[in-house]
Amino acid sequence: MGRPSVLRRVVAVVVGAAAAVLLAILASGPAAAHAVLVGTDPQDGIVLDAPPDALTITFNEPVQVVPGGTTVLAADGSPVDVDVAAVDDALVVTPAATLDDGTYVVSWRVVSLDTHPVAGAFTFSVGAPSATSVEARVAEPTAALVAVRALDQAAVYAGTFLVAGLAAFELLVLHVSPGAAPVLRRRLQRVRGGASAVAAMGLVLAVPLTPAWQAGAGLGALADPATWAAGLATDSTLAGALGLTGLLAATLLAPRAARETRAAWPAGVVLGASALALASLVLVGHTRTYGPPWLVVTADALHVVAGAVWLGGVLGLALVLAPSAHVDPRRAAITVARFSALGGWVVLALAVTGTVLGWRVLGSLDALVSTAYGRSLLVKVGLAVCLVGVAAWNRYRLVPAVRGRGPAGGPTGATARRRLGRTVTAEAVLLAVVLAVTGLLVSRSPVVVTDADTGEPAAPAVEVVDELGDGTLRARVTPGQVGVNALEIELLDADGQPLEPVAVPELTTTLADPALGPFARPLTRTGTGTYEATLDLPMAGDWTLHVSVRTSKYENPIAEIPVEVSS
Repeated sequence: MGRPSVLRRVVAVVVGAAAAVLLAILASGPAAAHAVLVGTDPQDGIVLDAPPDALTITFNEPVQVVPGGTTVLAADGSPVDVDVAAVDDALVVTPAATLDDGTYVVSWRVVSLDTHPVAGAFTFSVGAPSATSVEARVAEPTAALVAVRALDQAAVYAGTFLVAGLAAFELLVLHVSPGAAPVLRRRLQRVRGGASAVAAMGLVLAVPLTPAWQAGAGLGALADPATWAAGLATDSTLAGALGLTGLLAATLLAPRAARETRAAWPAGVVLGASALALASLVLVGHTRTYGPPWLVVTADALHVVAGAVWLGGVLGLALVLAPSAHVDPRRAAITVARFSALGGWVVLALAVTGTVLGWRVLGSLDALVSTAYGRSLLVKVGLAVCLVGVAAWNRYRLVPAVRGRGPAGGPTGATARRRLGRTVTAEAVLLAVVLAVTGLLVSRSPVVVTDADTGEPAAPAVEVVDELGDGTLRARVTPGQVGVNALEIELLDADGQPLEPVAVPELTTTLADPALGPFARPLTRTGTGTYEATLDLPMAGDWTLHVSVRTSKYENPIAEIPVEVSS
């Protein structure tokens, strides 16, 4: 007997994938969205006649407490001893003693169901406001930690995709007998081993990175044993352990599965382990909080499986077509034809599942351009379109030439193989960039501000353009109503090009009547000269946003953005 039939192996991988998808669905939480602040009690800026027994911060979904993430400061900056607990969809902050008269600043930080941190701050007074008060500041992770986490996520995705994709390519697509092409077999195993090591290192580093990111810390927190201890207790670490198990099993057993052609079980185990590793990517993240779970989780699982098959197949073809691999031209042509036939279904699966995920996560076409997550998704879609173009050229132009069925006058034989090898390599590079963007998407919040009563997208944004020294500042506040608002800022120089300041701009908000503020709000960098922030505007009236931008060592212009907030 020869190699087990493709049908038997396909059945094995389908069974493994189905089990992994079922595991992901069972592990997914209730359908909801990224946590959004609903309100605070007491309200931001209010003056109370009597001290409150507890402070309540309410969200639109259950949240988790970030250890040390919620603080209460008196007017002189001294900390107030409080107990912090998450009760259903609220964060309850209970002072250990009765609060004295004066102004208090509350900074809070929680983790939503999709593991993303949400932070904010508000102030209130007892009896009468204090003459002076500390600014309400919100802890945010450093840019270095955010960048490292995005790279770490990209490494996990790339390594997992390569291990699973190359396993599927070697066992289901490659048309080379077990004893032939030893150079190719060794290269496949080396690449798979390297990818497994990269993914494993990424999974280990994610243990402290996740709690450090959620707590708004810096890279120094990675050296703190408490950060590692907190990370070991998260759902992300459990999912990572499952992924690591699948990676090791697939990497160690793949050579045996390729050698033993008389038994189907080694191939089934390898493909099942690969499916488990891919499913671990779905167990945490955005898809846990968008419904219906059966649709979103299944779409996400199929999306990562299709992506892995594409990446593994493209890299596998590049290795097969390399002249130094010494693969028989006839067998190489059959391998190319097999993957070409599979590629159309892979692209279709990616398109359908990607559309479903974008629809469920973003919810509207406007969110594609009005949120940082949507814009990052558009970049990924654009790269995917380029990939489809390259793949189409390969399939309809070069693959027939490799098989000796190309048009008259076109490349044939070794020339066609060399050209196909080059375009396949370019396709692999583009796929690597797509995975890097995917790592960025995992770290971004897809939250879209909606009207609390109707659930529909909020009113049109308030857009303001103001001078900033020799340049321009463009601001967009959505929805410009009482409650939680999203602020997006774009800085441009005198030539209309993106302006990168010396430091992250500082933002404060004030209300004219009654006089409230200034309240400091953190800005998060989203690109060259672009920033975003979450604003809690508790009262209607004429608010002013003051944005201080240090454009050079000696220049620090301040832009004032008027925002009329309606009730």
